[in-house]
Amino acid sequence: MYNNPMHHHGHQGPQVLYQADPQWQSVIKHKREELMHALHPHIGHTIRVTTIDGHTHEGVLINADGHHVYLQVNSHGHHHGQHDGHGRPIYTPAQFQILTLVLFELLVILLYA
Repeated sequence: MYNNPMHHHGHQGPQVLYQADPQWQSVIKHKREELMHALHPHIGHTIRVTTIDGHTHEGVLINADGHHVYLQVNSHGHHHGQHDGHGRPIYTPAQFQILTLVLFELLVILLYA
């Protein structure tokens, strides 16, 4: 943790609870650019994401904006047995949700062919 040298006890201004080490700034910016470069060519493709907390999400990559990754996920996990005339499932818009994930909480991103 980086301690703010301008913070003095007894000062009547706002109290700094946490401040990131300034040296991390260049590393974070580089990682953000690296992630964006890796993700943008795969918008529209199905990916699986694992977060640093061990949560796994699978869906279609809709967008990545430098702060968040947006996945279109099937909210029901199945298609309720409805099929078109060719045996393919019918999905209604209400069955899909956009899941917003914080970019820097993503640990592993897998692309499905």
